Amino acid sequence: MPVPINPRRQLALDSLLPKIPRLAYKIGLISSLRVRNFLSRQKVTGAADVVVSMTSYGRRLGIVAHALESIAGGSVRPARMILWVDEPDFQPEAYPMLQRLQRRGLEIRFCDDFGPHKKYFPYCRDFARDGLDLALADDDLMYPRRWLEILIRASGHVHEIPAYRAHRMKTNAGDATLADYNSWTPAPVGSNSHANFLTGGAGVLLPPRLQSAIKDAGTQFLDVAPRADDIWLNALAIRSGYRRRVVDAAGQHLTIYPRSQEQALHYENVSEGKNDTQLAAVFSLADVTSIASDNAANDITTKP
Repeated sequence: MPVPINPRRQLALDSLLPKIPRLAYKIGLISSLRVRNFLSRQKVTGAADVVVSMTSYGRRLGIVAHALESIAGGSVRPARMILWVDEPDFQPEAYPMLQRLQRRGLEIRFCDDFGPHKKYFPYCRDFARDGLDLALADDDLMYPRRWLEILIRASGHVHEIPAYRAHRMKTNAGDATLADYNSWTPAPVGSNSHANFLTGGAGVLLPPRLQSAIKDAGTQFLDVAPRADDIWLNALAIRSGYRRRVVDAAGQHLTIYPRSQEQALHYENVSEGKNDTQLAAVFSLADVTSIASDNAANDITTKP
């Protein structure tokens, strides 16, 4: 199917300010979130028919409250906000910001160690039947005020998954395989395609029917993509008939928590090439055929 070309940028992963002003901005944002966390009595939940889910681990448990507080201060608030933790010795009282969020409605739930899949799989397994959209977020990002509002507004299209950031998957001409992950380019804003590879941390909304498909697929991801939740989600989206639509960021940007990327999966999966190994293990011939079909109208292939 034709894919519209749109020059607008995807949701920026960080402020575009120069280094020193950007650091000053982050310090100010972190301070304001801490003050809000200390003083606010407002519930973190609200009237939106959506659940926000994220996970955290290790040292990042010390910063995840900033991500949660930024969403709690948004223009709309979710029906539920859940933090999934697999740490056997986790004690909320060791994290005062999380404790205060918990008193305002944050749910802290324990689960098995599913790696990055913790942010969505326990919810889909236990609550897919509730019929609410599921918004995914990352623990090392601070979200702009209208983040959830715009994501929800973009969710009215049948058989589409709205996502703020996505790559355009390329296929190798002639052998029905995916081109190397590092050769992919950003998907155009506004595009709707099986070739759009959503990246969940910036924000994605999973509809109830896809949640049920995730539940039914079980924990197969542990064998084929244990460290790549986005790969598994995109494959199941294709098999369930959902194209991914890239949402217009409307001038917003995310804010990366300082020095939080030291534990990021990006270095393992992208820099060390492990994404390609997991892609090959997950994406079937039928999946790649769907991608190639959507790319055909735009001749998005890598020549042999």
